[in-house]
Amino acid sequence: MTAYKAILFDLDNTLLDYDTSERESMQRTIRDHGLTDREGLTWELFWTSFAPINWTYWSERMERKLHISDVLDYSFRDTLVQLGFDGALSKALAKTYWELFCSSCLLMDGAEELLPGLHGSYELGIISNGIGEAQRRRLAIGGISHYFPHLFISDEVGVGKPHRLIFDKAVDALDAERSEILFVGDSLTDDYAGARAAGIDFCYYNPHRKPAREGIAPHYIIHELTELNGIMKREEEPQ
Repeated sequence: MTAYKAILFDLDNTLLDYDTSERESMQRTIRDHGLTDREGLTWELFWTSFAPINWTYWSERMERKLHISDVLDYSFRDTLVQLGFDGALSKALAKTYWELFCSSCLLMDGAEELLPGLHGSYELGIISNGIGEAQRRRLAIGGISHYFPHLFISDEVGVGKPHRLIFDKAVDALDAERSEILFVGDSLTDDYAGARAAGIDFCYYNPHRKPAREGIAPHYIIHELTELNGIMKREEEPQ
């Protein structure tokens, strides 16, 4: 077994708590703009409408060449209209939300303890389906950007996971063979499939202990980020 020389990470919901940042930023946005004061509009009602609309625009953004400001503007507009309100507030909502979200960095449990120990012993990098401005700002605000000299973000590369190209670009930037690279992520759809296509080992971060579908076989499964230390230590031991 070849010892690993490099570790690539997914970012959202692997190192950074995307779900909480998104929810808190969205709740503050609609509160600051007075939407929660409108009769009959609760957070649950707003989010139930917004989430599927936003996912549709987000999924289509590359094909339709939509800027993130357009994705948010259209998502807020359509949500307000669907709920029976004037959609004219959408641009202001989009601007407020984006600034709040880009300024939010909540580390996943164990990330703060894990990264200093890996830094200097392994080349570290990130492969993320996201927006460069947000991902870079959040890493800097969280005080962990210096750990990652290699950042590959879908809107900057032009393709996202699980497309092999974004993985190949990351591999080419590392001073390591494919057999010496481990990718850590929380998605079997984007992360596992992409790593497998690129021929690099995959560690499935599964904090909620979700059952894997039949035929899915990550090299490793961890439920806490700090378990990665044990994997790296075992791989360094003589076989």
